[in-house]
Amino acid sequence: MNTNKSDQEGQGKSEENATGKGVLKIERLSDMGAVTKAAGDYLNDILAQYVDRPVLLLLAGGSSLAVLEYINPEYLSADLTVTVTDDRFSDELDINNFAILQSTNFYNSLIDVDAFCINTQPNPGETIEECATRFERNIKEWKADFPKGIIIALYGMGADGHTGGMIPGVLGKEEFDTKFNTKNILVESIDAEGKSEYPLRISTTLSFMRDMVDHAVFYITGENKRSAFEKAMSGEGEYSEIPARVMTEMKDAVVFTDIQ
Repeated sequence: MNTNKSDQEGQGKSEENATGKGVLKIERLSDMGAVTKAAGDYLNDILAQYVDRPVLLLLAGGSSLAVLEYINPEYLSADLTVTVTDDRFSDELDINNFAILQSTNFYNSLIDVDAFCINTQPNPGETIEECATRFERNIKEWKADFPKGIIIALYGMGADGHTGGMIPGVLGKEEFDTKFNTKNILVESIDAEGKSEYPLRISTTLSFMRDMVDHAVFYITGENKRSAFEKAMSGEGEYSEIPARVMTEMKDAVVFTDIQ
């Protein structure tokens, strides 16, 4: 079921799509600036609901970092733990997502309130598999410490249909599902040589997104992503070819986009 409604100012359009687990909402706005602000405002609304509860906030890299400029520091506290949805396995500060996050004003605000961060930068001598295992262990430890804690995630989507670090067209269906769509596997690694400028990735999995994320925000801008977005929204096709279709299966997800 799909219902549409225009906002009062006529600047955007809201849609609701029934899913197996809940409702996927789509907020279509006029331009990237409006999308960025709306996504930031929505994250503020979610954080405000849980200001006195333990929260794990996962953040996408790339263009999605612009959303952080709109997060109100008043909703950040020592009860907040922050990490990334995925990372590029690199010790270069302008490539690794967590290192880039550390250069933002948002990160400085986290320091000011004594929030905790899960660092996904590679340790010296660490393999990509060991890095993924460490990241998964950190998430499981957080959940064990805060069984009633809330998990919020900001994800993006690439023009190839990837979300997180799950690059499509690298693995066959069975291998992809084994790594990224197996229950209780929360983080995996992938080598997307020939498919991505940054081929070595660690990423939260489809299982993590579907089973553990309480509130998801997808930030998707650019006409070049229209084809992948439409395929993802159809809920059809193999995950190995269109990982972003998982958005139609999550507990509570909202897409902010300028794709009309």
